[in-house]
This record gives sequence, structure tokens and C-alpha cells, in this order.
Amino acid sequence: MTSPSGGLSLHDAARAMGVVFNTDASPTEREVRVNGARLHYLDWGNEGMPPLVLLHGRTNSAHTWDFTSLAFHESHHVIALNQRGHGESDWSPDGNYSLDRSIPDIEAFIQDLGLASVRLIGHSMGGRVAMAYASQHPENVTALVVVDIAPHVERSELDTIRGWNRLPRDADSLEEFVEAAHALNPRRTKEQLRGSLSHQLRQYPNGKWSWKWDPALREADTTGWTEEHLWESAGEIRCPFLLVRGGESNFVSDATVERMAEI
Repeated sequence: MTSPSGGLSLHDAARAMGVVFNTDASPTEREVRVNGARLHYLDWGNEGMPPLVLLHGRTNSAHTWDFTSLAFHESHHVIALNQRGHGESDWSPDGNYSLDRSIPDIEAFIQDLGLASVRLIGHSMGGRVAMAYASQHPENVTALVVVDIAPHVERSELDTIRGWNRLPRDADSLEEFVEAAHALNPRRTKEQLRGSLSHQLRQYPNGKWSWKWDPALREADTTGWTEEHLWESAGEIRCPFLLVRGGESNFVSDATVERMAEI
């Protein structure tokens, strides 16, 4: 997999970040139609291996998981989904991206691909969807990993994960987004940002570059459930469960982690 001029290839970028992998694997782009929507996904091959389904966060894409997919490729059948409204998947015509819309999509997607004994990894919005699916389908989820999300989140930290609100809505070139994203998060090099943003942006007929995700996601409620309902759902999870937090993230508090462990 290559990146735009000036960017690192996926494999070079992964090596630069210390990702351990033995094969320069690349995914096959596929799509299915479920619940009236075309859902695009990346299939990293190895059918017959334990299925590992990856669910990205709000306004991210299946390519969010490229490094993870490389690391797990040899031991799993890795599948990274572009959830509705993201990447190359269809947008929701009514702007509904709540759990009541997302869960049926995941159910139909997993059923359509004939996946059983699934390992699920979800980040942020995708982690919330993964928890809800696991709670409703304990017979089909072997393990669950959730990154930086829980039934309760610290509202004061919300703006720290909504960096896209401080990035341009559109620009004359991809490079303008690269510069803006680097100013917002200088931890990542411009070369890495150029590669990742190439999957997040497209040039529209008016000549402007803008996001692939539905603009309705800026304001959409991607939960739609009460916090009490979320806690009840989490309490129904029966598979081995790992909660991961960013080292500098305060989005999920220590108290919430303790409650998660208790339930």
C-alpha cells in the first residue's frame, strides 16, 4: 500500500512506529449491502483463522486499524469495517447514527460474512457498538477489547477527542489538512499524517478537499441510549474483556474503570 507523494508507505510507516509484523500484507477492499446500506470493509485475508473484527471511532475509518491489522494478520482473519457514514460506506439518509441503527448493521454484517466466534476490537464510538453487540450476542463473541470508551465518559474531556472540529471543513489541497492536523497533534510526523489523511479525505467536484465522513456526524448522537441503559448492557457482557486507555487520556476515569471491573 502506498501513500501520496511525500508520505510513507503503510509498511514503512508501521516499521517506523515499531509495529512488529513479518509479512507486508495489504487488504482487499470489499463491500456488502445490509439494511439498505452499502458497507465497505478491508479484508486482510487468512480466512479460516479466528475472525477479528475492528470497529473504528467517530469520523475515523477502517484504515485507522492498518497498524493493528498488520500486527494481527498472521494469526487472525482481520476485517476492518467502515461503519455507516464513514469512509467508502453509505451515509445515513436521515442522519441517524445511534446504537439502534449501528447494532443492526453490525449484526447483519457479521451474519452476511458468516463469522462465528468473533474477536471484537472497538475504539471510541466503535467500542460502544462493540460492547452493545457483545452484550446481545454472547454466543458469538469470544473476546472483546475496547479502547478509550465506557458507559460513562468525562464530559469535560469531549473536546480533546473532537480535533476534527478544529480542522478545516474543506480546503484547496490535502496538504492544508496535513499542516492543520500536525499543528493540532505534533506527536505524529507530517509523513504519517499525509498517509493516514489520504484515507480520510477526498476531492469533491467543486475542486475542494473535504472529509469522507457524513457532515451530520459533527452533531449526531452516536449513542441514543441513556447512561443507565449503557451500564445495563455492559453488565451483560460474558466474554473476556479488556479495557484500554490512552496514557494521556482522561476520557475514562479511574472510578469508571473500577465500576467496569465490578460489573
